[in-house]
Amino acid sequence: MNSDDMRDRSLAEFDLVDVTSISKDGTRRTVHGYRAVQYEIAPGCAAGYMPELNVLCGVADFSSQSGQPVTKHLVVDVTRSGRPTYRGRRTRPG
Repeated sequence: MNSDDMRDRSLAEFDLVDVTSISKDGTRRTVHGYRAVQYEIAPGCAAGYMPELNVLCGVADFSSQSGQPVTKHLVVDVTRSGRPTYRGRRTRPG
């Protein structure tokens, strides 16, 4: 995320965030517990990896020209994660 966008959302680097998209069919799709990472990217934009974030693209979100999913152009909302983090025990190998 852009550093200004992170500051506007009161996010520090590596804070847990939820990412929500609203599909053209009206469904809301959310992924939970991703990390906010500061990156030189245009303000108002966010980047993420596919296929992990494919779930944000609804079946109605496709290009009318190519018929392909528009995974590279989704409108999303990034917020501080509302889910608690798992803090399991670490075990030592061997």
